[in-house]
Amino acid sequence: MRRAIENAGIEGFRGHDFRQTCASRLVQNGMTVQETAHILGYSNIATTMRYAHLEQNKVAEKMKAVIDRFND
Repeated sequence: MRRAIENAGIEGFRGHDFRQTCASRLVQNGMTVQETAHILGYSNIATTMRYAHLEQNKVAEKMKAVIDRFND
């Protein structure tokens, strides 16, 4: 893994970055912050809340869908 990172020219990469990227992708793709925390084993939800801002677009889309159902 280190060799691949070096070959890619990535500097300052840490193994923990994989976990952070995973959390971001889970939230971006519809997992709740609570579900993400559980999957990744975060004992403190505040750790996962760093990724909550990534969920805002999904929340807006879900809210629009609910409003649209009321208007049908």
